[in-house]
Amino acid sequence: MRYQIGMRNFLDTLGKKHPMYLKAINYQSQLLENIKYVESYGDSENYRSTRNKIIDSINELALETINKTFNELSNPSPIIIEQKSPSFQERIWREFQEPEMSFISPEPFIMGSRPPALDAGALEDEQPLHVVNLDAYYIAITSVTNIQYAIFTINTGHNPPDFWQNSIPPQAIYNHPVVDVSWEDAIKFCNWLRGLTKEHYRLPTEAEWEKAARGVNGQIFPWGNEWKDDYANTNEYNRHKTGYKTVAVNEFPEAKSHYNILNMAGNVFEWTSSLWGNDNKEPQFLYPYNPKDGREAIDAPSHILRIIRGGSFSSQKRTARCAYRDKLSPKKSRKDVGFRLALSKHNS
Repeated sequence: MRYQIGMRNFLDTLGKKHPMYLKAINYQSQLLENIKYVESYGDSENYRSTRNKIIDSINELALETINKTFNELSNPSPIIIEQKSPSFQERIWREFQEPEMSFISPEPFIMGSRPPALDAGALEDEQPLHVVNLDAYYIAITSVTNIQYAIFTINTGHNPPDFWQNSIPPQAIYNHPVVDVSWEDAIKFCNWLRGLTKEHYRLPTEAEWEKAARGVNGQIFPWGNEWKDDYANTNEYNRHKTGYKTVAVNEFPEAKSHYNILNMAGNVFEWTSSLWGNDNKEPQFLYPYNPKDGREAIDAPSHILRIIRGGSFSSQKRTARCAYRDKLSPKKSRKDVGFRLALSKHNS
């Protein structure tokens, strides 16, 4: 997605009357064609090599014509938010950056858990182990932060989390994941951001969340199959720290997933779009995962529980397994539940 942003910024800066504009358009067509193949068939060494050559050519042309690198042009442009109070201009969140997203290619992945004899933490509602095919999509590298959510609440008048002081998050947790938000709150945030950017931001399905967390081969944790206390903000990590609380969204970079996603184990549980069902003990929607059986109904009645994933600072490592499924009423919020964004694939 950042490549499309880069080309858009390059062409806008260059201008249609520039003698090199048609050359830039040609590079854009080559790049978008490459991305289209990747989104349809998955990335490969051949595609990457071709893409890098195109980007090198664009970079050379950008430096020659507008004295900027393609990497500079590819950073998301700040979205200027209409100010609703005089004091807001004095705040550091006057400009909103779209979240950094990671592309998840469409190859099949292994979802669920092996039997307890092979995975000691496995639960019945995570079985059977099965293969799922998903379309290409993007998912945010980090959870939505307090500062990002603050921009939303100030701009829209939506109620902030109860523990914020004077409707503003404490400065020490600006870059921590927002918590104490319901599923309905998260959906409203997605709709707001979609309206600002015209991009299809949404919550990930539980299958999308799990694939982003574990990769295609069914590993137990984002970094592998062996637990490491200092790789995730869970109960085990907090035994050696003072207090049980969130940490910044960019903590534990060594524990990133195959797709470079951060904090998919611990810190906070995260909302997904998927339904669990009415019964708090037994899921209505069983495995194998089937997105067409009603579990992805966004307009389902609000008494039906939604699935949360990932474990949190106050839970044990078993809940931080990539396959672990928990649930919560979409109207409820908790001090250890936040969310991250997904994005439907770019249509070029």
